[in-house]
Order: sequence, then structure tokens, then C-alpha cells
Amino acid sequence: MSLYRVEAVVLNHRYFGEADKIVTLYSREKGKLKAVARGSRRPRNRLLAGTQPYSHTEFLLFSGKGLDQISQCELKESFYTLREGLEEMTAAAYVAELYDVLIEEGEGNEELFYLLLCVLHLLIGAKDIDLVLRFFELRFLSLLGYRPQLIRCAHCDGHLEKEQLKISSRLGGLLCPHCWGQDEQARPVCPGTVEMLKQLLLISPSRLRVLRAGAKVRREMEAALRAYLEFRLPRELKSQRFLSLLQDGEL
Repeated sequence: MSLYRVEAVVLNHRYFGEADKIVTLYSREKGKLKAVARGSRRPRNRLLAGTQPYSHTEFLLFSGKGLDQISQCELKESFYTLREGLEEMTAAAYVAELYDVLIEEGEGNEELFYLLLCVLHLLIGAKDIDLVLRFFELRFLSLLGYRPQLIRCAHCDGHLEKEQLKISSRLGGLLCPHCWGQDEQARPVCPGTVEMLKQLLLISPSRLRVLRAGAKVRREMEAALRAYLEFRLPRELKSQRFLSLLQDGEL
């Protein structure tokens, strides 16, 4: 058996046996990994606090046959408020599920790790959770190599007319009118939506709260990015469905 340390955020867990959990982590050093936390469901267990969803924790693990096991953990930040408010909890679950579904195990990426921490901090007490999620989706897609083309036509690389724009999930960005026929599912977007998408790709997270977006821009951004993600997802996200019901006032 060999010991190793990782700094990680807990994405989720599932019960295993009578008192154990299998925890999915996204770590700075090794990317996504799964490990067993023995006894962590017991109230006074030393692994309990550090293995709660969204906790930022320093882990000591040992590898052997089967899943690695958590030996020790030191909680750095609990993000407990994200487990109390329904909308914040659902948004955090959505972020975590995207990491779990779209990222393979063992692919380390420090930028993705720090994006995850950044978004969890932004969600705490956020007055505009929708805009935080659009910021996250764009940055997440970009780091995975799926950054939307917003400067020139994604099909012919031609010039874009500001008043005649559509965005294609399949082709990876905006289309000029000559290329609309390349993707019948491409969605119309107004110039304001394109400019907001560009700002979200460039703005510092600390300045996100100063951005303002109208209802039309918000609807178009959400629809475009949802289609962009769904094209790349292997399955529907449970958290996305719940988040949509919550935001539509159906819960």
C-alpha cells in the first residue's frame, strides 16, 4: 500500500455498507477520483466533516486493491451554507454533477480545480445565481476545450453580422447567415447576448456582481448554453431538471 495526499473538493458521496461512504472528489493534483471513507456515516467519526458534499479538504489516502481509502482528512472550508439554502444547494449540486459526468477519472487540471472553488465561493450569498452559473458554464466548457466561437463564424470562419446571429451547439459557436443551413437546430441570439457571453469569458470573478443582463439576454444565454452542454453530455443531469423546476417556480 502507498500513501498520498490531495487537496480536493467533495463532489458527492453514496452510502456503502452500514457506516461507510464512497466519496467522489475533484482534486488539484489528480483530478477526479473515488475513495472509501470508512465509518464516515457515524456521528463522531473523524472523517465525517471533511467528506460532506462541497467540502474543501486536505486528504491523506492509501491505495491498494480496489478503491483507494481515506486515512485522514483536514477540513479547509466546509461551504456548509451551500447545503442549507435550496437554490444554493441545487446550484452547487449542478456544478458538482457536471464535474462528475463530463470529466474522466485521473485527469488532473489545476485550472478546473480552482474554477470549482471559485464558483462555490461565488454561490455563497449570491444575489444572481443564474449569472454565476452562466459564468461557470462558459469557463468550464472553455477549460474542457469546448469554448464557443464568438468572434467569427464557427463553420466558414467568415465575418459575423451583429443583427443576424445564430449559435450552433453542434458546430461550436456562432454562425453567419450563409451557414445557418449547416445546423437547423442553431438558435437565434441577439447582439446583447453575444456581448454578455464575451464579457463572462473575460471578466474577473470579483467583478461579476456588477454585470446586468435583461430578461431576453438571460433566456437566450441559458437556452444556448444548456443546448451546448446537452450536446456533450452522455445523459440528462438530475440536478439540471430540479434546478429548472425551482427557477420556474414549480417547486
